[in-house]
Amino acid sequence: MQVKVNQSFNRLDKFLFQYFESIPLSLIQRLIRQYKIKINNKKSKANSDLKKGDIIFIYYNFEIKNQKNFTIKISEDFRKTLRKKIIFENNDFIIINKHRGYSVQRGSKVRTSLKDYYESLLGYPLYIVHRLDKDTSGLMIFTKNRLAASGISKLFLSNNIHKYYLAKTHKSFNKQSGMLENVNNENKLLKLFYRKINSTKDEHLYLIKLLTGRKHQIRLQFFLNDNPIIGDKKFSQDKNKNLSLTAVSIHFYYLNKFYKFNLNLNEID
Repeated sequence: MQVKVNQSFNRLDKFLFQYFESIPLSLIQRLIRQYKIKINNKKSKANSDLKKGDIIFIYYNFEIKNQKNFTIKISEDFRKTLRKKIIFENNDFIIINKHRGYSVQRGSKVRTSLKDYYESLLGYPLYIVHRLDKDTSGLMIFTKNRLAASGISKLFLSNNIHKYYLAKTHKSFNKQSGMLENVNNENKLLKLFYRKINSTKDEHLYLIKLLTGRKHQIRLQFFLNDNPIIGDKKFSQDKNKNLSLTAVSIHFYYLNKFYKFNLNLNEID
């Protein structure tokens, strides 16, 4: 077996432990000591550095097993809908146009999540690197392996993944564009940029760029600034419509390649 390295890494054993989902680190380290795992077919050590483009040669047949069975029943129509919502896929991640009304992960009140559905559709584990609220729709990333999950999570933590949202309100801010700055109930800073891009008699459409990443941030900040998002049942008790909040654009560099994804208005759920 051969594995091509697509990013630099500082330890051979830790790279393979993250690359393979169910192989014990102790086994990987033993195989390296026995020279059954080599970098560029040369004898290597567990702490050997890896460079982009290196080839790892593995002279051992791993028994790779999924750690869970993906047995959730999905109707054929829903299966088609889920697959249609995948707008990009490579070896490291998928980009989906998330359904409104589905929780990203399981919780005390959520027995089956969107992650569960996509794992059952695709037949392999997915990893959550960021979240959208249950009632929020739009672009979202799932990674396919722990190595990609680690790399993309670091991009989020360092604010090197840029996301833009669209939100509709009934009211209007005094300024066409500006920055909202608030604190939440944990006294953590909330910051975002907004710009009005369309307006009718009853509705106003805003483009939003988050500067901090807090739970329910956009909904909370709009509510705190007396301009709640249409359909926000959490903060404004608007029970008449769906939440008018969608992640419409995401772009980032990953492994020296630039990715940019945008939703057209007719793709908004």
